[in-house]
Amino acid sequence: MTKGKARPFYLLYGDEGYLIERARGRIVDTLLPQLRELNFTPYDAGQARPSEVINACNTYPYMAQRRIVLVKGAHQYGKNDLHSFSAYLQSPCPTTSLIFIAEGMTAEFLKEAKDGAFHLERPAHKEIIPWIRAMARELGKEIASEAAGYLQEAVGRDLQGLYHELSKASLYIGDRGRIDLEDVETVVSDVRVTTIFELTKAIGERDLKRAFRALERIWESGEPPLKILGMISRQFRHLLMTKEILGQGGGAEEVKKQLGISNPYYLRELTAQTKGFSRPALQKAMMSLWETDLKLKRSSLPRRLLLEGLIIQLFQPS
Repeated sequence: MTKGKARPFYLLYGDEGYLIERARGRIVDTLLPQLRELNFTPYDAGQARPSEVINACNTYPYMAQRRIVLVKGAHQYGKNDLHSFSAYLQSPCPTTSLIFIAEGMTAEFLKEAKDGAFHLERPAHKEIIPWIRAMARELGKEIASEAAGYLQEAVGRDLQGLYHELSKASLYIGDRGRIDLEDVETVVSDVRVTTIFELTKAIGERDLKRAFRALERIWESGEPPLKILGMISRQFRHLLMTKEILGQGGGAEEVKKQLGISNPYYLRELTAQTKGFSRPALQKAMMSLWETDLKLKRSSLPRRLLLEGLIIQLFQPS
């Protein structure tokens, strides 16, 4: 919304589910403060034809000023489907707000959406600690600096994941007002920190069997394939940067400063693991990771097979 005026169409898209959900909630709460159950119609793009959604949009609200029609997974619609919605948006129902939730959207449709499109992506690495503190305050808690740093390294830039882990920590400490390092170490899933370290350590030590076991643990945790790749990519990027800093005579403090890392455990492991890789091997690994990213997005091969193929590539000599 702009200056309190409701839009006929909102497109909330990007890779950050937490921000998208907050934006969706704010729109719905503002436009439908009452009688929501009578004037709110949700759809899943994979099961709803455009004609069905548009018919709902053209239905007038019941005893309210506005009606909301929500479509999740709108990126699943094809070109012809989106063309139908483009035609509707040329003359939308004045008492309906149509909301699209999508991972991404075509450039052509973004032009049609104009100022109704909102790209919600993950914050930069340096912005994560302030987000962690803000979310902790929303839960009625403060969080210690070391705990926030650990949480950042454990979960990364996924705000939805961060909020989930903070919620667990908040419940764990009960009435206590501050979340400490020991609390997050107890309740936060170790998949991000421990298992990724196991994977890269196994690769550095040329232990393919152990590397596959680590990958299996990550896979069984339910992480999406692209997210698993992102976790591995971030680790190898940090290894390469650390290798270069140490090679130029820098120490742990310089690594901490350049990478924006505060978790001492992470720093120790990162520094130790650089010994298992040459600089050319890490550069080659980054190229393999980029190629796998393209394959995961374009290939029809099984996703786990592509990730296992990546692990084998990372074992190849540089």
